[in-house]
Amino acid sequence: MFAKSIPVFCYHDVGPGGGHSVERFREHLDAIESAGYSTVTAAEVVRFMRGETRLDGRRVLLTFDDGHFSSRTVIAPELARRGMTGCFFVLPGFTDDRPARGESGFPEPLPMPKSLINAHGNGDHSQFMNSGEIREMLNMGMEIHSHGMRHNGVFRDLAFRETMSCPVAHWGAWSLYPGYDPDWPVFKVGSAYVYDGFQPFVGQDNVPRFRLRSEADRLAFCRKDFRESLERLRELSGQAEQYFCWPWGEFDAAAEAELRKAGYSAAFTLERGPNSRGGDPFRINRVGVGRKKTGAWLEQRLKMYSGKVRASVFFKRFTKRDAPHCVLLASDSTKLSGGSRQMINNAQALNGLGIRTIAMLRPDSPLVAEMREAGAEVVEYEGFRKPFKAASMLKRLVREKHVDVVHTFHNRAYKMGAIARITGGKFRFFVNRGVISRPNDVFFLWTAPADAVICNSMECAEVLRRRHVPKSRLAVVYNAYCGLDLGGPSTRKKRGVRVLYIGNTAHIKGFDVFLKAMEAFCEDDARDVEFAAVGIEDRDLPRFAEAVDSGAMARFNNCGVLSHAETLEQIRVSDMLVVPSRKESLPNTLLEAFDAGLPAVVTRVGGMPEVVRDGVNGFVCESEDAKCIAERIRRLRDDWDLRQRMGGVNRAVVRTLMTREAKGRNLVNVYMGQNTLRLLPVEEVAHGE
Repeated sequence: MFAKSIPVFCYHDVGPGGGHSVERFREHLDAIESAGYSTVTAAEVVRFMRGETRLDGRRVLLTFDDGHFSSRTVIAPELARRGMTGCFFVLPGFTDDRPARGESGFPEPLPMPKSLINAHGNGDHSQFMNSGEIREMLNMGMEIHSHGMRHNGVFRDLAFRETMSCPVAHWGAWSLYPGYDPDWPVFKVGSAYVYDGFQPFVGQDNVPRFRLRSEADRLAFCRKDFRESLERLRELSGQAEQYFCWPWGEFDAAAEAELRKAGYSAAFTLERGPNSRGGDPFRINRVGVGRKKTGAWLEQRLKMYSGKVRASVFFKRFTKRDAPHCVLLASDSTKLSGGSRQMINNAQALNGLGIRTIAMLRPDSPLVAEMREAGAEVVEYEGFRKPFKAASMLKRLVREKHVDVVHTFHNRAYKMGAIARITGGKFRFFVNRGVISRPNDVFFLWTAPADAVICNSMECAEVLRRRHVPKSRLAVVYNAYCGLDLGGPSTRKKRGVRVLYIGNTAHIKGFDVFLKAMEAFCEDDARDVEFAAVGIEDRDLPRFAEAVDSGAMARFNNCGVLSHAETLEQIRVSDMLVVPSRKESLPNTLLEAFDAGLPAVVTRVGGMPEVVRDGVNGFVCESEDAKCIAERIRRLRDDWDLRQRMGGVNRAVVRTLMTREAKGRNLVNVYMGQNTLRLLPVEEVAHGE
């Protein structure tokens, strides 16, 4: 004789509000009867699984989640007419202490998402059964148990889906935000009992920022919610033994342990599998019933899940994928390069989201002090030159520090990470690539163990794709501006215009192109224009000055090599930035100029055309085209309103798309497997979308 399994089905509301139609629900009940099944109570299933009783014949358990009032007005009467019973999981936080409403006392039924939005957002519980109606259900022979106090959610990730104003925005956002704003973002929602998740905090600027809950905070929430819901359900039903239904069917071992401690006797999931004698009553499997499923579909599932062997074949398991809590950033660099500064930037962004960061660095690196100031725990390590020994050290750190993600910068660090991953390291592994130069021929082999290669521009990703790194393993996370607030465009009109170059005399930086553009500009009307340069040694000027007309050089002011703070001041007092590079990735000076509200004239190299859209927030010229650069400088010189408009767009770009918070969200999404390749939506910002 085959071992018995009890099929358990999961429904929600029934009726015109948006769940199953009454006709479809009746079709399902007819199918159960025609197949020779009778309903069983949840209590009987629990005792059966414990081995305390036997269940003869064909049995099925029907469960109904959320406690919508259609449970009282439609579902329970339909069950009672057939001598059937059901188990109803209610939300005691939405169960008002009121007498049962008569037939005319119920409101127009709403879909469950709208019912939950009203309950969380407006405190309107009218779509849910009240205490009087629950007692009526109990008197009809129905079972009432807990679905959690309020079906709370958290944001599982930070990948933008829609805003709250969108008709399909997930109702869980209303359980998280302190109010409603049509522009507040909505991300993927999961159970607040199971996912640590991200919670929003809205400041005086009305801009939400997000922080990852600690597991301790989540479990504290579980303890409070489980205790309150257990006490409330015991009060309503008078039954000492209480069961719990996991919202969304999501659970984990830590939350389950708290559920057991709270005093619950069983729990229902949305995993699929056998519910057989000797099974775990805290893992009662259920089959979700979609509203379009037919009676024939239901009969087929009755057969599939009524025997232990068959139910074991047609299984479904829930897999939890939580956000990372600890990220290790590793680099063997001893320079404060652009890539190193982005590593600092990453630590700041991640710490701001409540994610712990560890930096594995050489003791002689200037990054040690910078990363500590950024909030990272620093582990000093000298052995990067020995990759296998370094990989062993990395694996030990991952175990001891409970690291979820290893994000490597620079050559020896990513080799260490790759070897550690290949030799059994348990972490998600990422390689950072912030330059557009062609990698060596075996770079793609070192990235093969990585979950993704993170680039700072689409062009950088394209270079790697051409060098055999699969597109599926590439992700773009644009740099963030994390410096001082440079104030945006100046509204003061002035007679003179200042054109700024920041760089050095290396051929790829195009200083000579800048001078040629200056000369071409001065061939015509050059009044009220100053050309300034930062980063150029005075001793290097003679070899350039000989090739430029002396009249043009009269318009040139060399500011010399300045500190970062002094460079920012030069940006602040300028009117536009020119980046005439022959080869470039995505210079930080461009973002600094954006924050100061400067329009930019750049060449079509590297990632610069991805942040400067021609005619939108600046101008793009071909590499080496000094004449084009001169013409675009003139156009900006002659049109104050255009400078203001473009500068305003640039300020908005760095204040919305390229903030520390935005970069943190993008990093988290990549760490969680969303390897997106998408251009920065500059036009959307420019058009106010």
